Amino acid sequence: MVILAMIRSPYQIGHRVRVLSNGKTALVVGTPEHYSETSNLLRIKYESSTRYEHMIESQVEMLPIEEQYPKLGGTYTGDNSNG
Repeated sequence: MVILAMIRSPYQIGHRVRVLSNGKTALVVGTPEHYSETSNLLRIKYESSTRYEHMIESQVEMLPIEEQYPKLGGTYTGDNSNG
């Protein structure tokens, strides 16, 4: 009998991340989903865009705590110069 367990993810809905392949900032909009034994998929939405994507966790990096929304411990308020 094989039991599949999802690895624990540091990402939560609302975290701001930078996509490594294009340098754009995005927001995590879904709970992490199991992808393989060693990674999870994140559903993200690019800031200043209507585009959504699924990304493997290793393809994004979390922005520093100062650049997160206040409910996640940061001070970011959503200025329009980002995108």
